[in-house]
Amino acid sequence: MVWDKLQRLFGVRPEAARKPEDVRSTEDAPEPPRCSWIEAADNPWDVRVLDVRPVTHTMTSTSADPNCAANAVSFAGEDGLCFVGQVPPVQRTIDASLRFPIDGFLADGVLFIPQAMEHKWALFYHGGKIICVRSWLRSVRLLASVVSHGTHVEVTQIQGAFGGEDEDAEFTRRLFDCLMHTHALDTVCPIPLPAGMTADPDSVALWCMSLLGNKASVATPHPFARRDPEQPLRTHSLFHIAVARNDTAEVERQLAAGVPVDLLAGDGLGALHWAMASGQSDMLKFLLGKGAAVDGRSVQGATPLMNAVQSRSLEKAVLLLDHGADVNARDRRGFTALHRAADLGLFDLAQLLVQRGGVDCEVSGQTARSLAQRGGHADIVAALDAKAGPVSPAACGRADRTLPLQ
Repeated sequence: MVWDKLQRLFGVRPEAARKPEDVRSTEDAPEPPRCSWIEAADNPWDVRVLDVRPVTHTMTSTSADPNCAANAVSFAGEDGLCFVGQVPPVQRTIDASLRFPIDGFLADGVLFIPQAMEHKWALFYHGGKIICVRSWLRSVRLLASVVSHGTHVEVTQIQGAFGGEDEDAEFTRRLFDCLMHTHALDTVCPIPLPAGMTADPDSVALWCMSLLGNKASVATPHPFARRDPEQPLRTHSLFHIAVARNDTAEVERQLAAGVPVDLLAGDGLGALHWAMASGQSDMLKFLLGKGAAVDGRSVQGATPLMNAVQSRSLEKAVLLLDHGADVNARDRRGFTALHRAADLGLFDLAQLLVQRGGVDCEVSGQTARSLAQRGGHADIVAALDAKAGPVSPAACGRADRTLPLQ
């Protein structure tokens, strides 16, 4: 469940592993699968691309260096502040001019956390800079300067390189853009290939694996037209991390620094949703007192009440309802908190929702009653039978369709 993931990532900050001087790594696959080219007419980039997924999505990364292995999985709980002030080994700076949409505010925090050895980078945003860390080394390789323009941010310059001092500037710019798409935005983007690296497709795939791990899907030696991403760039901000850690003092500091209380995190959830990661209701009360919208929507249209049900918290559901939460709000699929309670077999929560005015809407041929019946939750079926039968979706809250699906 998402709450367990948030607790694993940000509940406790682990001790940073020691940085090795030398790294030796092997990709654990003696006979790599064959890779093939996808023609320009058959892909959205209008250039010929190599499908490297037979290698990058099947191979396992290992390391002969125990420090390197420890570094690779050392980022749970990391907020990136320990990397602030570090400089890349390559000092040259290039112009970039890369635009990324935002929700009006890009807060300091985490853009991407590696969670496996097949993840090769960690990305953070702090003090107007994107910090690119080679995860196996815990070493800063690139710093990107960022200027905010309200609806979008612009990466104006990039300091550092993926290789050496003589790395082609356009290659650095394109590869950084690819890193942002594949990691921070979790979208497919062709990896730019250095000149001359196309003769052996399987060797290309192994190079892509060593560079971007299992975030690599396709690669190309050809330049292609860049389009600004549609998906907003978001962070797991210091604000959201403080919420998950139940750290009210840090939440206060972040709000005082200008972070909007209803800002969505990188996972598309708001602060009230993140407050479900805590076993207590204190943070939820605190955020509501700071003006957080009780029915604030996630990217998928879920309200905090829906997530309180999914986290099986009667106490938090009561608190939200007492603060005016819409008991019949519907997510982008049309489902309500009552559908969730019935599907999960949560009698106390289902009873609470019905008592507070919850109605059993039919959505895609399913009602709360039918979901409870399918799961064998006879007590919920009986409770719903004691109320009026299913009504039309119009009797429920409006399905939220104000945010694009991600």
